[in-house]
Amino acid sequence: MFKLTLHTPSPIPLDLDGITPQRVAGLSAIEVAKLTVLHGNRTEPLGEFFHVVSSSKLPGVNLHFAGDTRNVKGIGARMTEGSIYVENDVGMHAGAIMTGGRLIIDNVAGDWLGAEMKGGYIEVRGEAGNQVGAAYRGSRRGMTGGTILLRGSAGDELGLLMRRGLIIVERGCGEFACASMIAGTVVLLGGVQEGLGAGMKRGTIITNHEPSLPPSFRFACEYRPSFLPLLSAKVQQLGIDVPKGMVEPVRCYRGDLLAGARGEVLVLLQ
Repeated sequence: MFKLTLHTPSPIPLDLDGITPQRVAGLSAIEVAKLTVLHGNRTEPLGEFFHVVSSSKLPGVNLHFAGDTRNVKGIGARMTEGSIYVENDVGMHAGAIMTGGRLIIDNVAGDWLGAEMKGGYIEVRGEAGNQVGAAYRGSRRGMTGGTILLRGSAGDELGLLMRRGLIIVERGCGEFACASMIAGTVVLLGGVQEGLGAGMKRGTIITNHEPSLPPSFRFACEYRPSFLPLLSAKVQQLGIDVPKGMVEPVRCYRGDLLAGARGEVLVLLQ
C-alpha cells in the first residue's frame, strides 16, 4: 500500500499509464519512486513528481493519490486488480482499458474516463468530462464490461460505441449519449440532451426524464421489464436511491430505425 503525493505540479501533462497495483506489488517505496512515467515527450522517475510512502490510512487501498493531480493522465489505466483512491481531480484517460479492480475518484475526472474499459469498477464522486466509457477515435468498440458510476454529471458522447457493461449517471449528461451503442445498459437519472441513442444498434437506456430522441426512434409500448427489479437491486447496492419508476411500468421507445431498431430507451413514468 503506497501513498503518492504530488509535490511538483506541471503544466505539461504527466502520464501515469502503467502505475497500477499489480505493477507496484512487492516493491519498496524507493523502487516505486524509480518507476518511469511520461512527462510530455520524456520519461522521468515517478519520484521527480511524487513523494512515495509505503503507508496509507485507507484500508484495502493499494495506491492512494494526493495533491493537485488535475493534470495527471492515465491514473488506473490498464489496471487488472487491486484498488486505487484519488483525493482530488484527475486528468484524461483515468481507468482507460482497465480489466479489473476498483478506481475511486473523490472529485472531478477529465475526458475519456474508462475509455474502452473491459472490467472492474470506477466511481467518480464529482463530474466527468466527455467520452466516458467511449471508444477511441477509429476504434470499433468502446466499453465492453465493468461498471462506471458518476455521482455528478457527464459530458458529451457518454458510452459511444459501448458494447457491454453498466454506466450510471446521477445527474445530467451532454449530447449524443450512447451514440452508436452496440449493447450494454446505461441509467441516466438526470437531464439528457440532444442526440440520445443516435445510431444505437442494441442495448438499453433508462432515463427518468422525457428525452429528445432522434426522429428515427418510435414509441413501442408501455410495459414492466422483468430485468428492472434486478437492476434496481444492483443500483441500491451502489448506494443510490432507486427511483420509484424502476419498479413501475415504463414507456419504451425503439430505435435507431436506421441501425435495425433493436435498441430500447425506457422512460420511467414516476
